[in-house]
Amino acid sequence: MRKLKIGLVCLRADNFDGGMHNNFNDAISALLTYSVECSYDFFYYPELILTPGDALSACTMIEEQRPDFLMIQFTSFPSGEAVIRLAKTCKRIGLWGIPEASYSGSNFVNSNNSFCGMNMAASLVSHYLKHHHIDYKWFFGHPGDDRFIRRFSLTARALSAIKKTASARVALIGGIAPGFNDLYYDERLGTARLGVTIEGRNEFSEIYKRAHSYADKDIEKTAGCYSCTNCGSDVKKEDLAISARYYRAYSDFAKENNYDALAVSCWPQIKEDTLACSVIGKLNEDGLPASCEGDIPGAISMLMLHYITGNPVTMMDLCGVDETDETALMWHCGPSPEFFADARGATTRHSYQLNLAGDTVAYALMHDMVFKPQPVTFMRITGEWDRMFLLDGRAIETPKESPDGSRGWIGNLKLNRKPIKAIDFMNTIFTRGFQHHYPMCAGDISAVCMEMASWLNLKMLQAVEYEDYRQN
Repeated sequence: MRKLKIGLVCLRADNFDGGMHNNFNDAISALLTYSVECSYDFFYYPELILTPGDALSACTMIEEQRPDFLMIQFTSFPSGEAVIRLAKTCKRIGLWGIPEASYSGSNFVNSNNSFCGMNMAASLVSHYLKHHHIDYKWFFGHPGDDRFIRRFSLTARALSAIKKTASARVALIGGIAPGFNDLYYDERLGTARLGVTIEGRNEFSEIYKRAHSYADKDIEKTAGCYSCTNCGSDVKKEDLAISARYYRAYSDFAKENNYDALAVSCWPQIKEDTLACSVIGKLNEDGLPASCEGDIPGAISMLMLHYITGNPVTMMDLCGVDETDETALMWHCGPSPEFFADARGATTRHSYQLNLAGDTVAYALMHDMVFKPQPVTFMRITGEWDRMFLLDGRAIETPKESPDGSRGWIGNLKLNRKPIKAIDFMNTIFTRGFQHHYPMCAGDISAVCMEMASWLNLKMLQAVEYEDYRQN
């Protein structure tokens, strides 16, 4: 049920024949090939559609197949009535035009006139069918053309992530961390927009009891595989054992309840040495996105990034910018998977923090690492689940000072795929009142995220160029 399904129908006309049968066969062959590469199910209507009556027969098949996305190819100029009937069968469609082999000849006798036909179809969907709220994307080119492949691949990846998210289950455990009310969410709006199921009635005590219910012998094996590449000299066997208990408790809890992501209220539980940042890092390493401090929108955003990339993800705080080299410091206590670490790997060690008395206290284990140089993307669903924040850049190679934890300085900053200065980025975050959590993945997937935002009708969080005066 989670796999994307794409359908194909092809329209033709009697008075245009620019190789329509070849175009039809090429389209079928290509979309079938791409179905393996882009991981979607594929079907097609086996006949070229000429009349509105032909379209009705195709509509019956489409309604039985219930595709998530329908590609309508114009092998030649189509019947407008046929387009109208086909377009109504799916809320998300692709309008696909084919280039002319030649523009010579009398009245396009040997042409397909597909460009003009797609123009008419786009207008029909946008205006004549506007009350049906059909979303579409145009494609123009042969199936092997670079532009077609890029555009189609983005659509398949984005819609696949959207469909998986719509059937996902995400759990909040322990509530939002005290005082972190900027992470507040309305689950009704999240479910309405994304389809995701949010379960917010889980207490940390459930995990605590589960963690301490395991026999010591059952934990030994888990503790053995829990450790990262390196362990600090301050880490004892019992430290790994307690972390392993919580790692197993969260893992078992997610499996038993079919949860795809977790929002963990790790603060202030970490102060009691009962929950470690490294536990969250290990969950993320395993492909179970886990956000910090009870951040449900953050967890869902992480899950979407994971669905797009297939790789571990993490969550960061923005802790400063450096205008001298136009970089931003992304840091968190230590919940990132070793997947992001540079050649030195991740060190498992205690988190040292000041208590109210001003004493330095060793808290639970965390992952201490610097991110390896690579492109990275930060994406978060924000607002009332109706906006997207999107930043991409590159974790820099040149070492710079940074506090212990999971962290990296990010350069080549781009907001919504457009370069942005560090001061303008800082101004945007503060002026917009954006939440302080930044879901992160490896790679530049900003184009896929923009595509996803378009299909979900999300507005992009826009840059606010810095000025000295107050800006609303």
